[in-house]
Amino acid sequence: MTDPQRQADRPKWSTPTPRIIVLAAIFGLTWAGGALAFPLIDPTGDGGVPNGTELAAPDARDLQHQLQIVNGLGGAGGSQAWTFTPRFDFQQMLTDNVLQQNSPRVWDTVSYFAPGFSLLGNTPRAIVNFTYTPTLSLYARESSLNALTQQFNGTATITAVPDLLFVDLRTVAGVVNTYGGLGGMGGVGATQAATPQSTIPMLAGNAQGLNRNNESQFASAGITPYILRQFGDWGTLRVGDSVDVSRSDTLSGFAASPFPTGGINGQTLITNEQNAHFVTGDILEFFQNAVDADIQNSQTTADAGSIKGVTGQPIAGSFQSSMHRVVFSDTITYLANRYVSLFVSGGHEDIVYTGFYSLPIHDLTWSLGTTITPNPDSQLTLSYGHQNGFNSASVNGHYALTARTVLTASYGSSLGTQLQNLQNQLGLASSTANGALVNGQTGGRLFSSINALPVQAGLFRTDMLDVGLQTARDRDIFTFDFALSKQSTQMAGPSATGQADTFTTTWVHQMRPDMTVNAFFSYSIQNQSGVVGPNWGDGTSIAASLAWQWQLSDTLGASLRYSYFERQSNAAVFTFYQNMIILGVSKTF
Repeated sequence: MTDPQRQADRPKWSTPTPRIIVLAAIFGLTWAGGALAFPLIDPTGDGGVPNGTELAAPDARDLQHQLQIVNGLGGAGGSQAWTFTPRFDFQQMLTDNVLQQNSPRVWDTVSYFAPGFSLLGNTPRAIVNFTYTPTLSLYARESSLNALTQQFNGTATITAVPDLLFVDLRTVAGVVNTYGGLGGMGGVGATQAATPQSTIPMLAGNAQGLNRNNESQFASAGITPYILRQFGDWGTLRVGDSVDVSRSDTLSGFAASPFPTGGINGQTLITNEQNAHFVTGDILEFFQNAVDADIQNSQTTADAGSIKGVTGQPIAGSFQSSMHRVVFSDTITYLANRYVSLFVSGGHEDIVYTGFYSLPIHDLTWSLGTTITPNPDSQLTLSYGHQNGFNSASVNGHYALTARTVLTASYGSSLGTQLQNLQNQLGLASSTANGALVNGQTGGRLFSSINALPVQAGLFRTDMLDVGLQTARDRDIFTFDFALSKQSTQMAGPSATGQADTFTTTWVHQMRPDMTVNAFFSYSIQNQSGVVGPNWGDGTSIAASLAWQWQLSDTLGASLRYSYFERQSNAAVFTFYQNMIILGVSKTF
């Protein structure tokens, strides 16, 4: 399949090199962890939509191809167009604090049964990377905690009519800590499979041993049919319509969303968006002009008992809120030389939240920025402007320090609910070879705010910063990551802010071809201000893990892991520590 959009938008001198393929493979081991909901990244690279301060030419699609994460860091591989791999994971956990509470401390042993599969496709008509792993948790002593949770990740692009009509599909589900992630960790976007290549084997879709008393299920899925048409050297047009459905639910029944039975603090978001994007081609040798029009309508429904804002106060009854957004923008990019491009954009936005969230924004938008490409393996885009009713900066980039070391960075601000933020992040996602979702602009991690902050209803400005470093030696891989997630209320009532700052490091060592050992450490600081209800999140937390993994055969693996979690909070009830020993077996068929 040809890729006219990529050819039209990429500067002529930007060409990826073979060594980036090796570096990109490292990103598959990175996860131990305001854009519009309309997908900005898709596996063919056909779909970038520059908009305000969010993206800039040569924008996300070009960076994605430079990182070679187009087909899921390897795609189906070999000569097989389709690869379907069923699997079964079993893990047995012994813990001294199964309820994860201050007192009383209760020991228990938990069995995790996780049948699942992965589907990889790489054909001229379809690029698919999908993993699904439902997990059944059975407790020997605390049987009331038994639960079935959902973990799935997927991206796909279907070519309905070559060089004209495409369909983009995206989905994600995972569980997180209702009160904020221990060590900033959570399961949204991660994988569960405990293979030798995993830095952190997952339990019930998370690395924290959560139980039904303190975990929430997130799920989101979207479909976008779009037309992509190139008009010779004049330019490329992309027009699409997307529908996204998202749900979050604090577990109380046996089965989690998307099959809820008695969940509380539940929220549902349905979004429909129409988008048109036209970018000029080679007719303008050193200039590029991109025009965007975006219309978005969404409705949020919150169940009775939902937690409002960052106040910690439950809402007595259910409520609904609608959002209508119309944005027009024009971006002009000047290619100064092979290393630097400059861009400026301007436009207008109408954003109106009605119902429970009441916020009107009728404003001009603008941004200024630059994209720097010091070498074919590195790129950095910086911009500053006004969008969503406030001024903000945007940073997206990666830099190859050496042939084996890559630095990634992203920073941005968005306006919306937590579920809108989830949809926006999913629109940036690309799949890795092991099924995890990463930032398609940088190769860094996604969903940092969803995984780190308490689950709550509210309209927020969300600021997210992520800086990562990955380096690979002959038998070792090291990763370092710093993530900042901050959300501030943007609706009527008391102003409040929640923030989580997290540092994470991992080490994977290959003892021999069939045996690895890995270590993980994470430290997180969580703060809230303006809180009038229970102070459920202030404090610090650490998470540490040491695991040994042995590939017994091509299809059978075993693992043994020790994990330690600790949270110190101003509220004594949320202060606890926990030791865990986990034995795991993984079988593929």
